[in-house]
Amino acid sequence: MPTYRRILIGLVCVALAIGAAACRPALTNGTGASSGSHVLVAASPTPTLPPSEEVVWGRVPECSCFMDSATDSVADALKKANLTVSLQELSPRDGWLYFAVTFDPSSVSSEQVRLSMAAGGAEVLDGPP
Repeated sequence: MPTYRRILIGLVCVALAIGAAACRPALTNGTGASSGSHVLVAASPTPTLPPSEEVVWGRVPECSCFMDSATDSVADALKKANLTVSLQELSPRDGWLYFAVTFDPSSVSSEQVRLSMAAGGAEVLDGPP
């Protein structure tokens, strides 16, 4: 085998080894990242809450017929009621877009939030989806 051919084969092998090493999952604290860890983060329905906040869960139909977000009408209803809340969309599932509305119970009541969510077209849930 000619020398240049051996060099070429050697370079191809080195390039493949570097490519294979670059495609491996990144290590975090000595453990490899797995696709399962991404699913757990994305599917976690519980937003992180400060100790003084409460949450009310809701859902709206999820479809491509909405110009913007499916929760826009709910957000507008909460704003119209002058409620100081935070709306966090969760992952859509089974044709529904789930969301959580967090608020400080010392300034807003759970009933006010529930009524405003319903006025915006949301289905209020008893607990996390």
